[in-house]
Amino acid sequence: MMLTTLELRQTSEDDGHISAHLENAWDCGCRRHLKAGSEEVLITKVIYHLNVQHPEAHPTLEQAAELVGAQAYDEPS
Repeated sequence: MMLTTLELRQTSEDDGHISAHLENAWDCGCRRHLKAGSEEVLITKVIYHLNVQHPEAHPTLEQAAELVGAQAYDEPS
C-alpha cells in the first residue's frame, strides 16, 4: 500500500499557519498528466500538449481553457 503525504510549508504570509501547497492538474485521455502552479500556466500546458500530441483536434485557446475549467483538479505538489 502506498501512502501519499502533503508537502507542508510555512511562510510569514501564513501568520504561523501551515498550509499544503497545491498545484492545478489535468489528465488527458491519452494518459498524459499535466500539473502547474496556476490555472493560466496549466491552460498553456494543455494547449501545447493538444497541439503537439493531438493536432487533429485543432484546439483553440478557448477550448483549452474550457477543458481546464471543467476537468482540472487540485493536487498536492
